[in-house]
Amino acid sequence: MDDKNAPLSGATVTVKGTTVSTSTNQEGAFRLQVPGTARTLVVSFVGMQTKEVGIGTGSAPISVSLTGGASTLNDVVVVGYGRSRRANLTTAQTSVGAKEIERTVNTTIEQAIQGRAAGVYVTQNSGQPGGGISVSIRGVSSINNATEPLYVVDGVQIQGSSSGNSSGNLAGLNPSDIEDMQILQGPSATAIYGSRGTNGVVLITTKRGKSGEARMTYGFQYNIQTPPKRFEVMNLQQYAQMQIAYKAIAGGNVRGELLDPSLLGPGTDWQGELFNNAAMQKHQLSLSGGSNNTTYYMSGEYLNQAGVAVGSGFDRYSFRINLDTKPREWITIGTNLSFNQTNEKTTTSQNGLISSAIQLSPEVPVKNINGSWGGGDLSNPAHQFAPVNPIAISTLTTNSNSRKQFLGGLNLGLNLTKGLTFRTSLNTNLGYGGSTYFQPTYAIGWAINTTAALENGTSQSTYWNWNQLLEYTKQVGKHNVGAMVSHEAQASTYKNVGGRRTGFLSNDILDLTAGNATTASNTGGSGQWGMESYLARVNYGYDNRYLLTATYRRDGSVYFGPEKRWGAFPSVSAAWRVSQEKFFNVPAISELKLRLETGLTGNQGFSSDPIYSPLVAGASPWGSSFLPSVYPNKGLQWEETNTKNIGANLGLFKNRISVDFDYYVKNTDNMLLSASIPWYMGSNGTAAVQPPTVNAGSLKTKGWSFTLNTTNVSTKDFKWESNLNLSHFKTTITSLNNKNGFLERSSWWLNQADPWSQRSAVGLEPWLMRGYIEEGLFTSVEEINKSAVPVDNSGNRRPTAPTNGIWIGDIKLKDVNGDGKITSDDKTYIGNPWPKLFGGFTNSFSYKGFDLSVLITGTYGNDIYNFMAWENSNPNNINLGRNMMLHAYDYAKLTTDKDGNPVLANPGTDVARIISGVDVNGNYARQTSKWVESGSFLRLKNVSLSYNLPTSLISRQKLVRGVRATFGAQNLATITEYSGFDPEVGAYTGVNAGNNGPIGLDYGRYPLTPIYTFSLNVNF
Repeated sequence: MDDKNAPLSGATVTVKGTTVSTSTNQEGAFRLQVPGTARTLVVSFVGMQTKEVGIGTGSAPISVSLTGGASTLNDVVVVGYGRSRRANLTTAQTSVGAKEIERTVNTTIEQAIQGRAAGVYVTQNSGQPGGGISVSIRGVSSINNATEPLYVVDGVQIQGSSSGNSSGNLAGLNPSDIEDMQILQGPSATAIYGSRGTNGVVLITTKRGKSGEARMTYGFQYNIQTPPKRFEVMNLQQYAQMQIAYKAIAGGNVRGELLDPSLLGPGTDWQGELFNNAAMQKHQLSLSGGSNNTTYYMSGEYLNQAGVAVGSGFDRYSFRINLDTKPREWITIGTNLSFNQTNEKTTTSQNGLISSAIQLSPEVPVKNINGSWGGGDLSNPAHQFAPVNPIAISTLTTNSNSRKQFLGGLNLGLNLTKGLTFRTSLNTNLGYGGSTYFQPTYAIGWAINTTAALENGTSQSTYWNWNQLLEYTKQVGKHNVGAMVSHEAQASTYKNVGGRRTGFLSNDILDLTAGNATTASNTGGSGQWGMESYLARVNYGYDNRYLLTATYRRDGSVYFGPEKRWGAFPSVSAAWRVSQEKFFNVPAISELKLRLETGLTGNQGFSSDPIYSPLVAGASPWGSSFLPSVYPNKGLQWEETNTKNIGANLGLFKNRISVDFDYYVKNTDNMLLSASIPWYMGSNGTAAVQPPTVNAGSLKTKGWSFTLNTTNVSTKDFKWESNLNLSHFKTTITSLNNKNGFLERSSWWLNQADPWSQRSAVGLEPWLMRGYIEEGLFTSVEEINKSAVPVDNSGNRRPTAPTNGIWIGDIKLKDVNGDGKITSDDKTYIGNPWPKLFGGFTNSFSYKGFDLSVLITGTYGNDIYNFMAWENSNPNNINLGRNMMLHAYDYAKLTTDKDGNPVLANPGTDVARIISGVDVNGNYARQTSKWVESGSFLRLKNVSLSYNLPTSLISRQKLVRGVRATFGAQNLATITEYSGFDPEVGAYTGVNAGNNGPIGLDYGRYPLTPIYTFSLNVNF
């Protein structure tokens, strides 16, 4: 029981010095068979002080009371290749436990971290079911797209991936199986993982069985997902009014059915047709228990999430078994095995259906009277430029992915002598994936596809890791010494195969053999990598006051030549527990620890065989031939990140208030990038040889993280706890070894006239948005003549004229370089996708059987480029049969003043005029600062209210031992100035995104929407 005599369910009771343990039931009771030599029980519970009690003799009941609101300093936490008491940590490390994970609706593991761990910036790149997530620990460590952390699941190492186009490589894991997540951030914690730890490490421990009576738990969760807020576009009446206004200016005839808008209804609400309420449900069954020597945990899960947008969905099947046994006192054997399969529909995102729903005219019906799909009017040629019916495309098109994953390992531990332990583990990760993309034949208005096409792809991957480890611990008086040495080998392979055919006679048979064999084409690829490592760690502590940790790792990678193959990654950290000093006598301060650490981590990159020149097959006059694909670089070496960290841990009033603070500086050198070489070296055109990977730059990241945990109220019946975490980082590029001093990333598919782009330049943060600075609209001829304007190909100023010239109502651009004309040289930095501050605030309340949790997340200072608004604010697009934002109707309207001079009738507008001729000013052909919006937001991320049925009700029968019901809501409310669907915009995930998608760009991103939840957990 706790210090208020309330029973504690789920407390762990262990025979000291053994693995014999059990857990308490709903009434706080436990039963445990102990060895005859046992003398002490260790009782622990999350958030309470661990207590040791004597067993005594006989079978008399043992009563234990744990002190509430206590420190967790005695908790044992997982660290890299070992465990440690939290009080003895000399590095920056944060925890997220099962209790926190269960409070939110988490389709994937990464979602559970958001807002709960300082220093961790999490953005959901897409709100589609199972959508990809970006996780950045302590800012940007590299600009080569390798910024995701390493995840270690029960010893299996998995490299994180933002995976914009679909779900990430952790989507198959069941969050409900997780017992604990430790997020390693400090250099002393991450350096032990060497080249794989440079972006931080997330250690995930899954649930294990406990000795005692078997425990069976069934969990059911049902969610209703609701549509997002509306994008304000024109209804049919407004659309008709816009048609009439456009024709009056540009000329042409208005179709008869649009001549009198008052006779029209609202037309088709395409957003209402695309977005609907959608269900998500989850079933989970777990069984755990065991004897004094053998314990087990088994679970099975089925998750099905329909998308709020048609054409999207995600489901998962997973099974796990964790088994631990101790056949002798000196040996332990364990295994953790899991299998999962995920299936996802990605038509909504990969076919741009959200953007289509915004642009399609409200005069187009979803279906015609005869039941066929509605489309652009065949009698109106302009409609051929309008999007195709998104509901039809989502129904007819197949765009899906299926993945199977086996994850697991075996481990063996030997107690060789007192304090000396040998452990070895063999882990593996096997994956198989399949994709299907089928475009059927159809006739939807102007959109006619007469040739069906099918693309099938398969992929398979293998990974194995074998580790051998020797660990020694020794206590001599007040001196505590620990040493660990280890050898590790790991390797991975992958293979992809794809095929495509067209000319299918039926839309119902999705098999490549049903297509025309003469149209067949195929793709493929394969690769492998391997690494061997030697690592060591030494810990020293004196009297629980002075703590020192030193680590060293040496990695050998196949990505580098013999002279550069091995990289060394050392670290050292120290901590001083000032509060343990005899001279320190401050009653209010129960814990004060100062920390200092430095360490080196590395990055081997993700390019296959960069030191060689792999051959690729290609056509030549002599038939199929092999050509070099990339220039080799035998002198390539490791990218290295040197981090320095200072930190402090403070506990007040018996640790009812605890504060953690860290400040760090990371310097990354020898960045792995593609070289900038001139075209005449064969880097462009037919049979081009790609530039080599080189060490070409450096960057610096400075940041801090702050965590405040408080127990605000703690009485017999009521408890209120809070957690506030805030973080900041700023990354600056300090050098780039190319002629320009910058790297440009251009999204050519977004407005080919002036592609949207981001740039990383020396002295600035990476991937800043580029464009022109828009300074409003021209309001007079005099203003035009005094201002810089675009020039023709000969450098001559464009004329001031209403037709084929620059006129009142055109946008005014800033002459950045001051040369008196507007050219591409006037492009500058217009937006920053990185936040200045981000964090989370959690409040947890408990009253008798009720538990209430409220989580708020937010970011401040980041920018979003609203490409959706840019594309749908051009009033001239009405002539293409496209709908647009309602704001576009406030286009610049011209009139004359009393002197006959042309002026704006609506001078407050920021929408450029309708143009009847050529738009020589590029009003809607340029990326400008007007479309950069604040991405700051404060979101009520989750509210959950749970109730545990009283024991007095449950005890009347023997089948059910505990029932917990929860009602909750997620993404309930958001405060933001952003005008798009959702301000939580990460990396772009749409068509053509690839692996290097733009950051902070919103072009029809699948939004996060409110979710309402009911869940029921029953213990048997």
